Amino acid sequence: MTAAEARPYDYRPINALPYWDTIGDFISAAVADTASATNRDERSLYPATVAFVLWCWQSRGTPLERKRIFRRSTVEEFIHLAMKKYATSSRATHRSTLWLMVETLNPAGVTEHRPIPRSVPTKPYSSSEVAMLYSWATSQGTEHRRRDAVALLALGLGAGLAAREILGVRVKDLDTTTDDIHVIVQESRPRVVPLSPQWDRPLRRILEDLTPTDWLFRPGRISATSGQVTDFLLRARTDLDVRPSRMRATWLMEHLREGTPPQELLRISGLKNLAALDKMAVFVPRTAVPAKISHKSFNSG
Repeated sequence: MTAAEARPYDYRPINALPYWDTIGDFISAAVADTASATNRDERSLYPATVAFVLWCWQSRGTPLERKRIFRRSTVEEFIHLAMKKYATSSRATHRSTLWLMVETLNPAGVTEHRPIPRSVPTKPYSSSEVAMLYSWATSQGTEHRRRDAVALLALGLGAGLAAREILGVRVKDLDTTTDDIHVIVQESRPRVVPLSPQWDRPLRRILEDLTPTDWLFRPGRISATSGQVTDFLLRARTDLDVRPSRMRATWLMEHLREGTPPQELLRISGLKNLAALDKMAVFVPRTAVPAKISHKSFNSG
């Protein structure tokens, strides 16, 4: 790890700078704890958090206490009162980020009757939610954005890659010489991952206009840097919760439901031990017959 990587991300918002000595530590701690618990990049959490906390403290007079600030009712008040002039997509993005922080930092702020403990693993998408994500991807405004959105879903839902791994995949890292596509991961957890069959045709379609050296997701980038997935999603108009961490959880759950041997799943997922799989098992119905998540609609047309 380099010295730059070892230093925490230093955020200095212009609007809140005059008050940063008062609210900065509170915000930074909240962001750091959320990022640690959810694997979200700190950069993606700061914009919504700063705007929200500054409004709570300055306009609402709320003390800098997590249980007083990070409540879903307060988030909704902020969205409706303080973001009236913002685009719908920006409001949705801020809401999604702040709800995640409420769930992480103050589970009681979600519901007083069923608090969500911080140890609960990331919830996978349901089959209907996956279908909605695919619809979102194919309805993007330009061909480039449609291609990027499908690539994101194919690598996340079809290969279970983390965000940083998605950014590192080039076209040449896909083995398409057989009937099944395999993704060669070159990042910190090198491995070969078989692509889920339901994502074969969607992925092959977007390869037609790419060269071997192109990045698969957002080709044209000079490099793969943190925040590029978040930047893409911030520009997407959607109320959906589009997160690589949930895509990876969905992929893991699908393999558990299909009965993939644990050691094989560890190998293709890059996980080091079975603890993460044990946590995911809570989402697998014990009495259910293993079955694939249906993506039949993906392969039509």
